[in-house]
Amino acid sequence: MDKPKIIYKVGLAHFKDGKILMTRSIGKDVFYCAGGKFEEGESDIACLKREVKEELGVELDDASIKFLKTFEDVAHGKVDMRVNIKMYSANLLSEPKPSQEIEEIRYLDSTAEPKILAPIDIQIFAWLKENNFID
Repeated sequence: MDKPKIIYKVGLAHFKDGKILMTRSIGKDVFYCAGGKFEEGESDIACLKREVKEELGVELDDASIKFLKTFEDVAHGKVDMRVNIKMYSANLLSEPKPSQEIEEIRYLDSTAEPKILAPIDIQIFAWLKENNFID
């Protein structure tokens, strides 16, 4: 059996009032952490900053960027693919606004319904709750 393909991404963990900022792309039924896939030769931080600017229209406070943990799980809606996300926490320099590809921004905590989260985000939420990042 072939090994599943792995999609490598970076994700933003931005916290406010015991909740994490999550995004829902246009036409999608679940929320994801802001962030995305690497462009060729791109570092983690460069990718994170580019994706956050594209999705939320904001810059990150460089001094606040901190690596949290790498997570891996089945990619949402793709049984033959896995997703690997390097999560970073960071502060935003302004208020986020949805871009053309983002339909909704919402701050969620550990009481969020699992059905509105991708499988990897359920894992991320459990770790964030266990480590007191979110309520």
